[in-house]
Amino acid sequence: MKLEHFGMAEPGDCRLVFRAGAEELAAAIAAEQTAENAPQEEEDLLTAAVNRTILEGFSPLYEQLVREYGLVPVSDPDFQLLAVNRAEGFRAGAQFFALPPLELGAYTGFVQAVEPHPIRQLTVELEINRNHGDEDRAADAAGKAALRKQVTADIYAKRCAQARDRAAKELVWQLGDRVTGPLPRQLVAGNYFAEQRQFNLRLQANGVNFDQFLKVRGQTVEEFRVWLHQQAERKLRSWLGLLLVAEKEDLQPAEAEVTAALENWNEKLDGERTFPANDARKVRQRLARERAEQFIVAHSTLTPPPAEPVVQQLS
Repeated sequence: MKLEHFGMAEPGDCRLVFRAGAEELAAAIAAEQTAENAPQEEEDLLTAAVNRTILEGFSPLYEQLVREYGLVPVSDPDFQLLAVNRAEGFRAGAQFFALPPLELGAYTGFVQAVEPHPIRQLTVELEINRNHGDEDRAADAAGKAALRKQVTADIYAKRCAQARDRAAKELVWQLGDRVTGPLPRQLVAGNYFAEQRQFNLRLQANGVNFDQFLKVRGQTVEEFRVWLHQQAERKLRSWLGLLLVAEKEDLQPAEAEVTAALENWNEKLDGERTFPANDARKVRQRLARERAEQFIVAHSTLTPPPAEPVVQQLS
């Protein structure tokens, strides 16, 4: 497999064209033909063979690019087949994004309040009905009051824990405000659409339609889109900033940790497997970001929640 061209459409937007010879393609075709449920149509066979060749042979070329150009890739490559035939092999293109030249400002000393959601009295009563019905019916007035106080305290403890997790994430999002410099436009756009998909899934999970959401927030569709775009870019800058923090504070994982994580691949954490060099990159960066997050939270301030919960009474 040989590199024909490498360049950047803009800083961080990496694009390349590479070629695999007829012998490489023939070996992949032979492997596909002996595999279970082998493709029968010529087009399907060639497509499967090209994919096999890339997944098995692209790693050295990828590592060469990273080394020679000093790249820090931050996305999976997206491949495009340009030409293929048995006599000559195939040509393909790939695009991936690398860490652009960004400036990292302050990344410690952030402050974020831990703000639990208010508790509705109805929530307390539902909790008692579900889990303390017999106890409540057998209690006198003082016992009923004590039970409600305890149930409220338990709910509040859970909400405080949830609020702390949200606040810790917000500390990391604050990092995005301190990461400056241009980002590749396609990377920003892709992150925006991913954020939009997640938002839609959250609405569906909570049984809320978009018009209801806008009414509660007092926003127009255009105002919402601007807000979501800002949030998506802020999170992207935070995500990239964590890599900068990890580098600056020497928080990179040891290769033994990366190897162990690769052996215990978690699709929820690292996504689908691709090829060895990229899989190692994803695991290494996830571990580095986790350590950077911990560093930021440890060197910032979470102001504690109120000692007593806010309980909204039944009307």
